[in-house]
Amino acid sequence: MGLKAGDIVVDVGAGTGFYSFPAAAQVGPGGRVYAVDVSKELVDLVRERAAARHMPNVTSVLSTRSRIPIEDAVADVTILANVLHGIPPRTVDEAIRLLRPGGRLVNVDWKKEPSPEGPPVRHRLSPNEASSALSARGLKPLDSFDLGPHHYVLVFERPRLAHHPGHLLSDE
Repeated sequence: MGLKAGDIVVDVGAGTGFYSFPAAAQVGPGGRVYAVDVSKELVDLVRERAAARHMPNVTSVLSTRSRIPIEDAVADVTILANVLHGIPPRTVDEAIRLLRPGGRLVNVDWKKEPSPEGPPVRHRLSPNEASSALSARGLKPLDSFDLGPHHYVLVFERPRLAHHPGHLLSDE
Protein backbone atom coordinates (compact mmCIF):
# COMPACT_ATOMS: atom_id res chain seq x y z
CA MET A 1 0.00 0.00 0.00
CA GLY A 2 3.03 2.25 0.02
CA LEU A 3 2.67 3.14 3.69
CA LYS A 4 5.50 5.00 5.35
CA ALA A 5 6.41 6.07 8.86
CA GLY A 6 4.16 8.83 10.11
CA ASP A 7 1.27 8.20 7.69
CA ILE A 8 -2.34 8.53 8.80
CA VAL A 9 -4.48 5.59 7.64
CA VAL A 10 -8.24 5.07 7.83
CA ASP A 11 -9.37 1.45 7.48
CA VAL A 12 -13.08 1.68 6.61
CA GLY A 13 -14.93 -1.52 7.50
CA ALA A 14 -11.94 -2.66 9.56
CA GLY A 15 -13.72 -5.64 11.08
CA THR A 16 -11.25 -7.50 13.32
CA GLY A 17 -8.31 -5.31 12.26
CA PHE A 18 -6.84 -7.69 9.65
CA TYR A 19 -5.39 -4.71 7.73
CA SER A 20 -5.34 -2.19 10.59
CA PHE A 21 -2.65 -3.88 12.67
CA PRO A 22 -0.12 -4.46 9.86
CA ALA A 23 -0.73 -0.86 8.73
CA ALA A 24 -0.09 0.39 12.27
CA ALA A 25 3.21 -1.50 12.37
CA GLN A 26 4.24 0.14 9.08
CA VAL A 27 3.32 3.72 10.01
CA GLY A 28 5.02 3.33 13.38
CA PRO A 29 4.55 5.34 16.56
CA GLY A 30 4.51 8.65 14.65
CA GLY A 31 1.60 7.50 12.50
CA ARG A 32 -1.97 6.59 13.25
CA VAL A 33 -4.51 4.04 12.05
CA TYR A 34 -8.21 4.66 12.52
CA ALA A 35 -10.00 1.29 12.47
CA VAL A 36 -13.56 2.22 11.51
CA ASP A 37 -16.56 -0.09 11.66
CA VAL A 38 -20.35 0.06 12.16
CA SER A 39 -20.24 -2.86 14.60
CA LYS A 40 -19.71 -1.84 18.23
CA GLU A 41 -18.56 -5.39 19.02
CA LEU A 42 -15.83 -5.24 16.34
CA VAL A 43 -14.77 -1.73 17.38
CA ASP A 44 -14.44 -2.97 20.97
CA LEU A 45 -12.53 -6.05 19.81
CA VAL A 46 -10.00 -3.95 17.86
CA ARG A 47 -9.61 -1.63 20.86
CA GLU A 48 -8.87 -4.64 23.11
CA ARG A 49 -6.44 -6.14 20.58
CA ALA A 50 -4.62 -2.81 20.19
CA ALA A 51 -4.19 -2.56 23.97
CA ALA A 52 -3.00 -6.19 24.23
CA ARG A 53 -0.49 -5.61 21.40
CA HIS A 54 0.70 -2.30 22.91
CA MET A 55 -0.27 -0.41 19.75
CA PRO A 56 -1.46 3.00 20.91
CA ASN A 57 -1.36 4.25 17.31
CA VAL A 58 -4.55 2.24 16.54
CA THR A 59 -7.76 4.11 17.29
CA SER A 60 -11.10 2.29 17.05
CA VAL A 61 -13.91 4.40 15.63
CA LEU A 62 -17.59 3.52 15.67
CA SER A 63 -19.34 4.91 12.61
CA THR A 64 -22.68 4.76 10.91
CA ARG A 65 -23.22 3.85 7.28
CA SER A 66 -23.63 7.54 6.48
CA ARG A 67 -21.07 9.24 8.76
CA ILE A 68 -17.52 8.50 9.90
CA PRO A 69 -16.76 10.80 12.87
CA ILE A 70 -13.25 11.84 11.76
CA GLU A 71 -12.25 15.27 10.47
CA ASP A 72 -11.99 16.05 6.77
CA ALA A 73 -8.84 15.39 4.74
CA VAL A 74 -6.84 13.77 7.55
CA ALA A 75 -5.74 10.53 5.85
CA ASP A 76 -2.74 9.79 3.69
CA VAL A 77 -4.34 6.42 2.86
CA THR A 78 -7.89 5.12 3.13
CA ILE A 79 -8.40 1.35 2.92
CA LEU A 80 -11.56 -0.34 1.68
CA ALA A 81 -10.82 -4.04 2.12
CA ASN A 82 -13.46 -6.52 0.98
CA VAL A 83 -16.26 -4.04 1.62
CA LEU A 84 -16.92 -2.01 -1.56
CA HIS A 85 -19.52 -4.52 -2.81
CA GLY A 86 -21.54 -4.21 0.41
CA ILE A 87 -21.33 -0.59 1.55
CA PRO A 88 -23.65 2.21 0.47
CA PRO A 89 -22.40 5.04 -1.75
CA ARG A 90 -22.52 7.42 1.24
CA THR A 91 -19.87 5.34 3.05
CA VAL A 92 -17.64 5.51 -0.04
CA ASP A 93 -18.12 9.29 -0.11
CA GLU A 94 -17.11 9.44 3.56
CA ALA A 95 -13.95 7.40 2.86
CA ILE A 96 -13.03 9.89 0.14
CA ARG A 97 -13.85 12.89 2.36
CA LEU A 98 -11.26 11.67 4.84
CA LEU A 99 -8.45 11.67 2.25
CA ARG A 100 -6.15 14.66 1.99
CA PRO A 101 -5.55 15.96 -1.55
CA GLY A 102 -2.93 13.65 -3.03
CA GLY A 103 -3.93 10.88 -0.61
CA ARG A 104 -4.53 7.34 -1.82
CA LEU A 105 -7.59 5.14 -1.59
CA VAL A 106 -6.67 1.43 -1.66
CA ASN A 107 -9.46 -0.96 -2.59
CA VAL A 108 -8.74 -4.63 -1.86
CA ASP A 109 -11.52 -6.85 -3.11
CA TRP A 110 -12.59 -10.37 -4.00
CA LYS A 111 -12.14 -11.39 -7.62
CA LYS A 112 -15.46 -11.96 -9.36
CA GLU A 113 -14.98 -15.74 -9.54
CA PRO A 114 -15.71 -18.65 -7.20
CA SER A 115 -13.43 -19.02 -4.19
CA PRO A 116 -13.51 -21.08 -0.97
CA GLU A 117 -14.43 -17.98 1.08
CA GLY A 118 -16.00 -14.60 0.54
CA PRO A 119 -19.36 -13.26 -0.56
CA PRO A 120 -21.40 -14.85 -3.34
CA VAL A 121 -19.87 -14.17 -6.76
CA ARG A 122 -23.01 -12.27 -7.83
CA HIS A 123 -22.32 -9.66 -5.10
CA ARG A 124 -18.66 -9.10 -6.03
CA LEU A 125 -17.40 -6.30 -8.23
CA SER A 126 -14.99 -6.86 -11.08
CA PRO A 127 -11.95 -4.58 -11.17
CA ASN A 128 -13.61 -2.64 -14.00
CA GLU A 129 -16.84 -2.21 -12.04
CA ALA A 130 -14.99 -1.09 -8.91
CA SER A 131 -12.73 1.22 -10.91
CA SER A 132 -15.73 2.83 -12.62
CA ALA A 133 -17.52 3.37 -9.31
CA LEU A 134 -14.47 4.99 -7.69
CA SER A 135 -13.42 7.02 -10.74
CA ALA A 136 -16.96 8.41 -10.96
CA ARG A 137 -16.33 9.97 -7.53
CA GLY A 138 -13.39 11.98 -8.83
CA LEU A 139 -10.57 9.62 -7.88
CA LYS A 140 -7.66 9.10 -10.27
CA PRO A 141 -6.53 5.48 -10.90
CA LEU A 142 -2.86 4.92 -10.07
CA ASP A 143 -2.26 1.16 -9.95
CA SER A 144 -3.89 -2.26 -9.99
CA PHE A 145 -2.58 -5.74 -9.29
CA ASP A 146 -3.56 -9.20 -8.08
CA LEU A 147 -3.17 -10.02 -4.41
CA GLY A 148 -3.00 -13.78 -4.17
CA PRO A 149 -5.35 -16.11 -6.00
CA HIS A 150 -8.65 -14.58 -4.81
CA HIS A 151 -8.14 -10.80 -4.49
CA TYR A 152 -7.21 -7.76 -6.53
CA VAL A 153 -6.05 -4.31 -5.48
CA LEU A 154 -6.93 -0.96 -7.04
CA VAL A 155 -5.09 2.18 -5.95
CA PHE A 156 -6.53 5.65 -6.55
CA GLU A 157 -5.46 9.19 -5.71
CA ARG A 158 -7.62 12.04 -4.53
CA PRO A 159 -6.65 14.88 -6.89
CA ARG A 160 -4.68 17.76 -5.46
CA LEU A 161 -6.32 21.17 -5.47
CA ALA A 162 -5.57 23.15 -8.58
CA HIS A 163 -3.87 26.47 -8.02
CA HIS A 164 -4.83 29.07 -10.57
CA PRO A 165 -2.82 32.29 -10.73
CA GLY A 166 -4.99 35.31 -10.03
CA HIS A 167 -7.62 33.41 -8.05
CA LEU A 168 -7.94 33.67 -4.30
CA LEU A 169 -8.00 30.35 -2.49
CA SER A 170 -8.69 31.81 0.95
CA ASP A 171 -10.14 34.91 2.60
CA GLU A 172 -6.67 36.29 3.32
